[in-house]
Amino acid sequence: MPFRPHRPYSLAASWSRGLGRFTLLLAVMTLVLHRAGILVLPNAVAAILLASCLAVVVLGLSMIGFFMLWQVGAKGGHASFAGMVMALMVLVPVGIAASRYVMLPNIHDVSTDVVDAPEWLEPPEITLSWMPRANGGDAAARELQLQAYPQVTGRRYEGAIDRVLLAVRAVVEENKWKPVANIGVEALVDGLEPTSEPAGDSEVIFNGVVDPARAPIPEPRPDIENQLEALPTFALMQYTTRTLVLGIPQDVLIRLVEEEETTFVDMRAATRDGDHDLGLNARLIRDFLRDLDIRLLGIAGG
Repeated sequence: MPFRPHRPYSLAASWSRGLGRFTLLLAVMTLVLHRAGILVLPNAVAAILLASCLAVVVLGLSMIGFFMLWQVGAKGGHASFAGMVMALMVLVPVGIAASRYVMLPNIHDVSTDVVDAPEWLEPPEITLSWMPRANGGDAAARELQLQAYPQVTGRRYEGAIDRVLLAVRAVVEENKWKPVANIGVEALVDGLEPTSEPAGDSEVIFNGVVDPARAPIPEPRPDIENQLEALPTFALMQYTTRTLVLGIPQDVLIRLVEEEETTFVDMRAATRDGDHDLGLNARLIRDFLRDLDIRLLGIAGG
């Protein structure tokens, strides 16, 4: 009768797979609930930190399972591998976020104008939580921003404010930002649109004869130059948005200032929770200005 050695089963491997399933499910459900707006960001961060601690335990149990497989041939290799994969699925994104937390400055408010940042039209609603929150617009924070993001600067375009405004609104619509408030935008848009439309021929001529009662009343020629001079040379637009994957809320402010024959564009972006934005605000500004440069190709300046 052939000898068949008895192989023990590793309990650590079995626990790593079971606990790994729970850890991964906790992380995924936290992300889904936060993205749906049911779970606020501070609570979501706390749940992710809990899932990360559990993932470390799962990874340790899977290592014990591999060690037992190597030393005594214990069963549980597949369970250890499954637990390790599920633990890494949680730990890798958290590790990337942790590296950005350490390497990037501790700021949550970024502006292209560090000297005279545009003021919020409607201050964002900040809810206090266990995550610390400091003033993101003070001189120390702006100095940290200059050191970390020297490329985040405003844009000057060789064009009137109305043309730049149309391009800005087009890029905003592409990004699907939600408007909050604005100053000067409506006046610029109304100044570009005609105030009345001429009546059609069918309303004036009947059987080849002009009807005096229905004929249009002549009006004086509009003074285009004075209308253009009356248009504002300043505009502010405030929006809200969320990051694509994590759904982190962000507030965005865009300022347009016309100077002679050029228009200067400044931006400000801020997150609402915690002191650290993990570089999200600077990336938002860079991406928006890059898209605006492409749309206004040929008239961008320094």
